[in-house]
Amino acid sequence: MSVGSAIRSAFTRDLGLKLLALALAILAWMYSHGEQTREATFVTPVEYLFPPELVLLNDDPLPEQVVIVASGTRAALSRTREMPLRYVVDLEQAMAGTTEYSFRQPPSGFPERLRISTVSPAMIRVRFDEQARRTVPVELRVRGELPAGFVETSRSVQPEEVTLVGARSELEALDSIATTPLRINHYTNGFDGELTIDTTGLHLLPESTSRVQAKVAVEEVLAERELGGVTVGLSAGLQVIPGLGVEPEGAVVRLRGPSTVLDMLRPAALRLEVGGPIEAAPTPGQSVQVPWRQGERADGVLGTALRIDHPRSDRVEVLGVEPAALTVSRVEDELPEE
Repeated sequence: MSVGSAIRSAFTRDLGLKLLALALAILAWMYSHGEQTREATFVTPVEYLFPPELVLLNDDPLPEQVVIVASGTRAALSRTREMPLRYVVDLEQAMAGTTEYSFRQPPSGFPERLRISTVSPAMIRVRFDEQARRTVPVELRVRGELPAGFVETSRSVQPEEVTLVGARSELEALDSIATTPLRINHYTNGFDGELTIDTTGLHLLPESTSRVQAKVAVEEVLAERELGGVTVGLSAGLQVIPGLGVEPEGAVVRLRGPSTVLDMLRPAALRLEVGGPIEAAPTPGQSVQVPWRQGERADGVLGTALRIDHPRSDRVEVLGVEPAALTVSRVEDELPEE
């Protein structure tokens, strides 16, 4: 028998048994690999059931998910990944005080054949207090200072009292509650609007009052100033009359108004004028006394007015002028030379 025939005979003899043995070997290899221990990580969401009559006191938020590292066969780990795993932390029967809950126990439906290696976090502490309701006065908290020249005249909040619902131990120690700080230096025109209640350090339920209407009235500080050397002159309508003049050429003016305005005024920004209809002017060779009067002048007569060059001159009141009367004179017309 040739070498080729011998080789062919070796491969084809008992071919069925050889194929069966090959299949069994492949199955054994697959089974052995499937049974090898492996590790996998599962991120499991957490659902909490809280007692309806207690208030949660934890300042840090409770974990919303737990990370589990478990070991087992690849097949078991693969099937577990497809399961809707969830921790349900049932605290509905908890009492006031501190309660501990361990995540080392597997979540509901977790396969027993898997071994949990680590859990993070492994445990939580939950603090509860009894629920209470209390009505306390509101304090309007103001920070900062008004700029120079402004003063606060009144402040108020509505409602003056608010009802809070929360942890009994915290509410029993509360005599009043303040608003969030109002930066008063930003409101030279006053403030009228909503402010939130400052609940720092308190554990309140949503039904607590959270906002109030606050009002702060602010006014400018009024002051008095005396300015000398104020120019005295005639109005544009009277300046067209030949030989008409006014004395003295300067005056002293006493003013009252916002200090922020008066501090900026200088004598050059003021002008004391005599005005009126041309018919009221003195005839040549005559003079008239025009007294200072606050307010509008009467029709048909000469009067005085103080012009103030400032955008807020309407806030300034003239208290007095010296001299109290101005002399308006008109020189005689010169006779033509013969």
